[in-house]
Amino acid sequence: MTKLMQWLAGIFAFLAIYIPLVTGMVEIESLRNFQYEVKILPIVLIALFGIHSINVVLYRTFTIRDCNEASEELQKDIADARKDLTAKGFKFRD
Repeated sequence: MTKLMQWLAGIFAFLAIYIPLVTGMVEIESLRNFQYEVKILPIVLIALFGIHSINVVLYRTFTIRDCNEASEELQKDIADARKDLTAKGFKFRD
């Protein structure tokens, strides 16, 4: 199952419960006092998702690892490419 299908299944499951509660098709006595909270639940969930997304992006930004081995390998590849191009007659503007 792809990630899109997982998200769509979750959204449809939420809507299958949420819509009958809001429209009054299902009467649950314990939720009668919380009609306002039930109605704003999607907004709260979207806000929590946004906060979570910001936290994930910031955490991954601040904990990014340095790849010294990859940097050295890339510098070596650049030097080899320069030597090869110079041998073939290319002139660099350094």
